[in-house]
Amino acid sequence: MYGNGMKQLEERHVPTKVLKMEWSNKMDLLAIAKEHGEVSLHRLTWQRVWSLAAPKDKTLVTALAWRPDGKQLAIAYDSCDLLLVDVENKDIAFSKTTESKVTSLMWVQHEKPQKKDTIDSVLIKMNGLDYLPKLQSLVLRDTPEEENKIPKVQDTLNLLLVGMANCEVQILALGIFLCGSIKLAEIFKKEGTVLNIYMPVDFSYLYVAIQYYYGSIEIVTIKLQDCDTCWDDVYDLAFKHDQLLSSLDYLDQTMKNILETWEHVSLMEMELKLSSYCPEDPEMVSTDLLELLIYGILTERMDQFLKRDLTDKGIKKIGLSIESSHTNVQKLVVNQLSEVTNQILFQLVEISGMSLKKYECLGLTEHSVEKALRSVNGFLMKCNEVQIVIEESLTRYKLFFKWLYGMMIKLNDENSASDPSLSDTSQHELNMLAEYINGLGETGSKAKDYKLDRVGQYFLDGDLECPYDARSQWWSLLQDNPCLEENELILTAPRGHSLTRQFAVLKADLMDIFAQRKTFFDKTFVFHENVALELPSGLSHGRTRVSMVDLPNHKLLVCCVRELGAHDFGFYELMAYSDTLEVTHRSTTVFYSCNGVKQNVHDVQFYSHDYVSVLTETLDEATNRFSLFIQLSTNSVRSHCSTNGLTTCRIGQPSGDSDGEGSCHTLNDYTCRVVENMAASSFAVSGTRKVAVLLSHSRHKVRLFEMEVDDEEDEDEDSAMDITRDSNLTDETV
Repeated sequence: MYGNGMKQLEERHVPTKVLKMEWSNKMDLLAIAKEHGEVSLHRLTWQRVWSLAAPKDKTLVTALAWRPDGKQLAIAYDSCDLLLVDVENKDIAFSKTTESKVTSLMWVQHEKPQKKDTIDSVLIKMNGLDYLPKLQSLVLRDTPEEENKIPKVQDTLNLLLVGMANCEVQILALGIFLCGSIKLAEIFKKEGTVLNIYMPVDFSYLYVAIQYYYGSIEIVTIKLQDCDTCWDDVYDLAFKHDQLLSSLDYLDQTMKNILETWEHVSLMEMELKLSSYCPEDPEMVSTDLLELLIYGILTERMDQFLKRDLTDKGIKKIGLSIESSHTNVQKLVVNQLSEVTNQILFQLVEISGMSLKKYECLGLTEHSVEKALRSVNGFLMKCNEVQIVIEESLTRYKLFFKWLYGMMIKLNDENSASDPSLSDTSQHELNMLAEYINGLGETGSKAKDYKLDRVGQYFLDGDLECPYDARSQWWSLLQDNPCLEENELILTAPRGHSLTRQFAVLKADLMDIFAQRKTFFDKTFVFHENVALELPSGLSHGRTRVSMVDLPNHKLLVCCVRELGAHDFGFYELMAYSDTLEVTHRSTTVFYSCNGVKQNVHDVQFYSHDYVSVLTETLDEATNRFSLFIQLSTNSVRSHCSTNGLTTCRIGQPSGDSDGEGSCHTLNDYTCRVVENMAASSFAVSGTRKVAVLLSHSRHKVRLFEMEVDDEEDEDEDSAMDITRDSNLTDETV
């Protein structure tokens, strides 16, 4: 039973202007977009959950939409950025840039009768990754409260509908996979912008409200042909896309962790000392070190260098820091980078099999998948190369600094015999050390640079200064026979590419798999007749708000109101016929009058398919402005709609001297709430959560209400609120 009361929960003053508000239909959470592009999430008690800054300066939010399960929030900015934000931790789960500014968002989840699983659906949902090693935490520090949380894939198909200012509508399966795009401006040969989008949960129709540049407004009705199997295919491919993006995000974070780990400790201090040894002759330090190693000859310059520029504590510190840095990076490469790359490889193998079947019509091509497979294998080979270079570098660093430390001990006339490890060096180690010292002066990018580091070059976005020489018969065979590289069965990684450069190639190839032009919906969309919305008050002039909700039997209810200066709003009932492509419509004009005078209508939205919420403004006897929040039955309005649209409906009882228009009907099936001490300009409602929030004209004050409460509870709340009505409340931050 629908309760008539409204219970005020909170009244808050917001320091920053509020521009948009959107309720979650799954949780009592309210998303608020403010000036400067900030988006904050609040509970019913106005407790702030989190706040997210705009991705760019001087950016405003143009649209908000909740994922049907309430776990993500879609945010569109006038900078053409579209973000999907995890509600739990405000992490950016997905982002994309649109061709034009987004003006409308809607997120709808598919609801259809349960069907028996087919072989394809079972194979798609079988997670082969369960048989691979579990991915470790991305957090570098082992703290129990900071655990890695890999996003869980969604088990039900949902579509994010994106309407843009260039009259284009994009359909994103699971919010990420572009499976359809409709450019209405090209179809109708008229420029315009999308005001709102709506799709029923059965995915049968797509309704688009368009306002053309010359002012007129139309409802575009698009039939999506019965294709449950096709929707299953869309979900299958979007499911794999979601999995792949999650793994790619893990890989990206691992690369960032490697860069952070490597940047903490570097060899720059030692390299600068070696570079300043003899600036006019860069090879002199190698020559003097080799003479000291092989012949035991200590030049005067080397003697001064070891005594003045180096200290035993400094050498120990540098040696330990180098070992720590290389060991940490090696763990990340072995335990995380290689494992997640193997996961991506397994996922691509599954997608490769899908490209050989019926998914080509969704843009999945065998060529793009094969290209990505080669990139993944190339990246794995580069990871193995980095592991080998780290292992060899660690061995040489330890040997070099151990020998250098021993020389310093001897120069200081200390008893080195107390530490046998300083003089215990095999012939093999001596040969390796001599080879390492001999190559020091040849690795710098400039003539006066010295490079002890062989690993850091792999983490720069560019070509390797000193490529790794595998010295294997296999590499020699490939170099002598370039034609072998064209064989599809032979996989190679560009020898001169760094790990970061190879990762960029891999990322681009993975994104290219799902960036193909989609043709699936070109044969699925069927356009019905457009319905023009016309009102006596001149709806086509100025900015307009459009709200839509569906009814059974392919019926659609539409409400339209101008944002400024409106005294009434249009109410439409549309019904589409799939056999004739005809769309019939009935309409009426609704207004609220007080003392025979039409009052301003500021906002109209559907609370549910049974009720429409109306916000009006009027004056009391002392000419004070106040607002009325009305819950109007849609059935009562529908009963007075006509095919010619000439009827009008008045909310409330007419006054004695009101106009005597015979076609004006009185609507009595409504509830009304007086919003005292506040002139409201807009609101947001959720019939599912039974909540509402009103925004003042100044956009600095909000009031939160619980809807459908008992009348007795409402009266008790009113008496209590009268005492604190004018209290000055401030915005709380939690």
